[in-house]
Amino acid sequence: MRNRAANYGTQIDQLGGIQVGSSIILVNLETDRRFHNIRFQVTAINYTGGATLAGVVLSSVAGAFNADTIALTVNAYGVPTAAAPVGVAATGFLANDTVSVVDATGKGLVLNVTAVGIGGNPTGYTILSTGTPTAVDAGKVLGICQLLVNGSPVCDLTVQQEINRALFNYQPITTGQFPIFFTEPWRNFTRRPAVTSWDMAGQQTFAIKIAINPGYQQVGVVATYEYDFIRNTVQGEIDAATYQAALAAGSAPAPLLQIISRHAFTPTLNAGQNILTGQQVPILPWPILRMHCLGSTKGDLTQSILLQDGQTVESGFIGVQNNGAQLDQLTEALIERGFNTAIFDYSYVADKGQRIQDCLKFAAAMKWSLYSEISQGLTIIQERLQNRYE
Repeated sequence: MRNRAANYGTQIDQLGGIQVGSSIILVNLETDRRFHNIRFQVTAINYTGGATLAGVVLSSVAGAFNADTIALTVNAYGVPTAAAPVGVAATGFLANDTVSVVDATGKGLVLNVTAVGIGGNPTGYTILSTGTPTAVDAGKVLGICQLLVNGSPVCDLTVQQEINRALFNYQPITTGQFPIFFTEPWRNFTRRPAVTSWDMAGQQTFAIKIAINPGYQQVGVVATYEYDFIRNTVQGEIDAATYQAALAAGSAPAPLLQIISRHAFTPTLNAGQNILTGQQVPILPWPILRMHCLGSTKGDLTQSILLQDGQTVESGFIGVQNNGAQLDQLTEALIERGFNTAIFDYSYVADKGQRIQDCLKFAAAMKWSLYSEISQGLTIIQERLQNRYE
């Protein structure tokens, strides 16, 4: 049924309609297409600061820093809070001249010279402008990201957790970028390479809601998205026009959804053995692809034994063995398959070959023994294979 005359390539376009509020970013998306990815670019006031930053003259008749520098203090959110002169070599400045600094990450700071000493050496500064937005670590500025289909959260990880999923697969991500992958680039299938794309045909609404963490200033977001008008069906990919014609004729194949949902769960571990079941980490009705574990203090998980309906599916130690001389075999197995094991404490990966059909299916019960050296909070990021949005 594939129409060889139709365009099966994807389109990349600017994502319009991004509503950036004081605490929430909201985007309403179309439901007439298939989504492959959305790439957000995040900016905010983002100064690093330092004790001896080079000065830059903005407005002064004769001011020169010579060997002097500026000490810039910033808060936990990268916002400048105070500046002070360092040294007595500067000359030629007058009160109300303006200067700035050379910062590792920030731009646009404007300081006012409040007073000068002998020879025009600045003795004090006030902040006139904290700067202009620059690229900022998206995982720090943004919080929970919900992907809502028909109002239901199909995904509800933090932005950093979503980024960590990509980093686990060695996906390169530069400062300020926050990609959401539907067609995951690390799953380069030969047959149906876009089977995990989010085909929105028949859905009522699709929206993305992202929390903005408090404290950051002048947060800005732009994005591009990659999409097409292809339908995922049991007979393979079919362009929308051909599919609609088959639908009108009563011969359209059934839709096929193989979306990867992701949710986080936060059980508390005691020192020693902890047994997790479907009460703490849901196992039904959807099969599981991966479960990433990250403790409140990284490196304190020591052993994992996972049982599927009484059958052992994975058992081994976690972390270095033999007095630190070598890696454990569970970690080594993931490294050999090309995963970045530095991101999480431990990851159970059912689909080590990146094949979604290798997912773990439970009939009734899970018994997962996790051993911890200390009492700690644990975050488990679960990836599930679903055939409907919920």
